[in-house]
Parts: sequence; C-alpha cells; structure tokens
Amino acid sequence: MTKNMYSLVVPLVLVLVLAASAPCRAQSGGAALHGWVAFEGVAYADHQPHATVRLRADPPGTTVYSTQTDEHGFFAFAHASLGRFTLEISARGFRPYSAEVYLASDFVANWAVQLKAAAPDR
Repeated sequence: MTKNMYSLVVPLVLVLVLAASAPCRAQSGGAALHGWVAFEGVAYADHQPHATVRLRADPPGTTVYSTQTDEHGFFAFAHASLGRFTLEISARGFRPYSAEVYLASDFVANWAVQLKAAAPDR
C-alpha cells in the first residue's frame, strides 16, 4: 500500500466506525430532572429553607426517587427511569406542591416552583 492510499484509507475507516456507532449512542434509556424551588416571602439572598423533593412513579408504589434542595433551592435527579411520575415538593411552613411529569428517553427537564406559605394556625 502506498503512502497516499494509506492516508486515504485510515480517515475513511474512522468515519465508517463512527457512523456505525452513532445509533448505539442515540438513546441512553435514561432521563434527568433538574429544578429550583423558591419560597414565598423568602428573598433569594436570605437563608433558604430546604425542601424534600420526590418523584413517584405511576403506578403508585413502584419507583420513588427522593432528594433535598440545596442551600440555593436547587435539586437534581440526574438518572431517573422513563415514564409518568408525580413530582411532590414539601417544606415545613409551606403548602405542598404536586404535578404530573412525563420523562422521555434522553430528556432533561428543568422545573421551577414557588412554594406558597402555609396559612397560619388559628
């Protein structure tokens, strides 16, 4: 094989290998959900309460993911399974939040919520 032929064959083989592997990387079968929780009556510069964030799979009683918000109100489920979920967010002194969420393959969702202050006890 001459030097010119070799310089043509190697790039061609690399292109073919990369093209053949592309369908394998097309879908990972996973999803992610990232979000931010704000709290009514609490300025962003103030100390943020922590909220509990849960993803409950449909049907109920199957998969449950759970995490806490950080000091800035952010949360993340970096590797969740696919399907329908109920997103539940709760924190002491605030009304709970709930929403239906569908996570598709290779989908990264971003969710922002403001929890409303709970009514004072009488």
